[in-house]
Amino acid sequence: MGQILHVKKSLDNLQKIYSENLLAPLISEEIYTCLYQDKAEDVKKKMVELDFDFIGVEKEGIVIGYIKKDELREGYISQFVHNFDLSDLISESTSLIDLLKIMKNTNPIFVLEMNRVKKIITKSDLQKQPIRMLVFGLISLLEMFLLDLINQEYQDERWKDHLTDERLQKAIDLYNIRKERNEGIGLIDCLQLSDKGRIIKHSPELRKLLNFNSKTKLNKFFDGIEELRNNTAHSQEYVYQDFNEFLNKITRVQELLSLLDDERKHNRQP
Repeated sequence: MGQILHVKKSLDNLQKIYSENLLAPLISEEIYTCLYQDKAEDVKKKMVELDFDFIGVEKEGIVIGYIKKDELREGYISQFVHNFDLSDLISESTSLIDLLKIMKNTNPIFVLEMNRVKKIITKSDLQKQPIRMLVFGLISLLEMFLLDLINQEYQDERWKDHLTDERLQKAIDLYNIRKERNEGIGLIDCLQLSDKGRIIKHSPELRKLLNFNSKTKLNKFFDGIEELRNNTAHSQEYVYQDFNEFLNKITRVQELLSLLDDERKHNRQP
């Protein structure tokens, strides 16, 4: 019960950090603007020079919309302006978690400060360090839940039966190294994320709890989030290659965290 409460407290604390501290402005950039009456060809040259796909359009001192580099041709900027829609705008208090959901259908996004558009966020900004922190934290928290499930499902370390000799030996080797460093851990804490997936795969009850209706989908999910977590932890150049695939993985992680938290609350009811 103590570990479950620790996991719940960690989830609450992490969500508080995300909602109050990991906010959209952390990955935003000051918006570069042109004037409503500028010549489109001149602006396009500048955008190519600066490697900008989008910039704001200013009219009478106010940013009223934006342009896309690929749409510009002969004429004036006024002919190519995309006026802001409510769906294009977020407040500076928007969390990174909410931003990811918004950007599934909207790119770029513009940040309001004092009711004025001041900053821009594009999908390329989602490779920045705050997003890495978010991703690593969510996946690590899921691991805490999974360890608790495995401990409850498999008494006396019976989970060992579902690992190959090679995978089990890797865990033992890591355990011995960490034990020499006087780290207070158990063997189960030395399992890799993919190992946890293999163990869960062999339990129909856990697969049902986690809404995996096939072992193939379960394998694909765990392999995918392990790669994603490793990319964030080891400072790879890119957190992801395909944005929609990345977002689907993170959405699934969040769904599992909510599902497991609901299950915990249900089990605690008298």
